[in-house]
Amino acid sequence: MEMKISSGSLLSKPTVFLCMFLLIVQIANALYFARGIEPSAAFELMSSIGFLWLMGWWLKEDSKKRGVKWVYDMGFFLYLAWIFIIPYYLFKTRGLKALLTILSFVGIFLGTYLVGIIVYLVASS
Repeated sequence: MEMKISSGSLLSKPTVFLCMFLLIVQIANALYFARGIEPSAAFELMSSIGFLWLMGWWLKEDSKKRGVKWVYDMGFFLYLAWIFIIPYYLFKTRGLKALLTILSFVGIFLGTYLVGIIVYLVASS
């Protein structure tokens, strides 16, 4: 079964990969904590790098669709201030509709976090 992702839909490839990535990270975190093990430094590093990379990919793809130009070193820029850059970009390109996209991202995070909690409860019992 193949999922068709249109270029104009909310489910762009970066969005789908972000959902999958967050789900994997939350499940791994749940299993770490259910076993009473501290997540490894490598896991923490890869989680951070992966998240920033996926946010950068999403931003790059969305910027292309909307004709927005960005700084040359977007990776470092995102690393320093992604929490401010993404909302600024969303409000600049979408106006008040940015709230829907922000709520979508929050929903993705909370949904994967909830799955992590469920995995933790099942694994620790």
